[in-house]
Amino acid sequence: MILIIIGILVYFNKMGLTIPTFTLIISIGFIVLLIKFIEIHRIKDWWAITDSALIQSLGLLDKNVREVGFSSISDMDIHKPLFKRFLDYGDVNVRLFLNETSIKVKDINNPERFVENFQRIISQNRSNRNAIGEK
Repeated sequence: MILIIIGILVYFNKMGLTIPTFTLIISIGFIVLLIKFIEIHRIKDWWAITDSALIQSLGLLDKNVREVGFSSISDMDIHKPLFKRFLDYGDVNVRLFLNETSIKVKDINNPERFVENFQRIISQNRSNRNAIGEK
């Protein structure tokens, strides 16, 4: 959205059209608000993958942190609406064995690669646990 606004402003400038001061101020203000919103979202909600668990942290002031071991994960699916497919980002739902809920990892770049890498990490973890358990 930011690039579209900047592109339109640059296009009008190149075509020699004058941009009213009010429109320019509103456009710059909207760009600043979008950047702030993106940064707050990035700080507020985050996910991490450790050697044995997926960690989900939600909230800015009221923090909810959840750690889910790989042994609790049953499967994953990807949700990419049309506009997200063009930009190659989407949501990954990580479903758990024991309950109906899932962990939604929102707005990640290249979710297919994320799922492939995450499944490889889980498989390695499970094979390592099996090898240790056999000894």
